[in-house]
Amino acid sequence: MFFKKSRQKIGGKFKWFPRAVTLSMHPATTKDVAARIARMSTASPGDVHLVLTCLPTVMAQFMDEGRPVHIDGLGSFHFKLSCAGRGVDTPEEVDRKQIKAVRVQFLPERQGKGKSMRRPLTEGISLVEWETLQEMKDEE
Repeated sequence: MFFKKSRQKIGGKFKWFPRAVTLSMHPATTKDVAARIARMSTASPGDVHLVLTCLPTVMAQFMDEGRPVHIDGLGSFHFKLSCAGRGVDTPEEVDRKQIKAVRVQFLPERQGKGKSMRRPLTEGISLVEWETLQEMKDEE
């Protein structure tokens, strides 16, 4: 995982923070994910691709039924309503017209409790400063 230095105004003062760098020029596609999963299993890339292609539809069906979807090792997904600034004074006034957007909320999985709690999705990540990596490439 790469990070870079980022300046942000907080409470009238500028502060510096690390910010994740995403290399969006070449995101991993469903085909890429399927090929990697196939290498880790006995399934063919085509079989894995088919399952991954069906996953969003099946998840949407469960969530439309009011059920969150939990995928072991990944986390949970559920619908969340965005009603930004559209509050009303009484419960009787609540109406679907207040809903600005329907979003999907993702909560990464946590395993264990207390000191033994871990997050499988983020385990094994190595942090590399983006500028340092760029400097190393320039020197080559």
